[in-house]
Amino acid sequence: MSTVKLARREREAMEILYRQGPSTVAELQDHLGGSYSAARAVLSRLARRGLANHRYEGPRYVYEPAQDVSIAAESALKDLVATFFGGSNTAVMTALLGMCKDTLDDTELSRLEELVASARKSKQIDA
Repeated sequence: MSTVKLARREREAMEILYRQGPSTVAELQDHLGGSYSAARAVLSRLARRGLANHRYEGPRYVYEPAQDVSIAAESALKDLVATFFGGSNTAVMTALLGMCKDTLDDTELSRLEELVASARKSKQIDA
């Protein structure tokens, strides 16, 4: 899946839709700020681009993300890794571990060790 480039307001609108769930234009405007017509324009662009779906409920449209959050998160993470970490998984993991070293508990550390062991095992099977 290719990474979709969003304008700042489009990205903000998508973040709100993922966080809040299905929303009307007025609800999005409350969180996004700006005018009603600007919020409607952003949502219309997202719908035209296939990033948001809408349905008619009573007197208004309700918008929601077209993709599951996990798919969108993976795409965003790939873009972040490429942009800020030169595509290096090791650099990303080092940064994440450095950021949360004081908050990781033994259960989380054990789970991370299991994931690394599983990745190592999978790599050996594929070889």
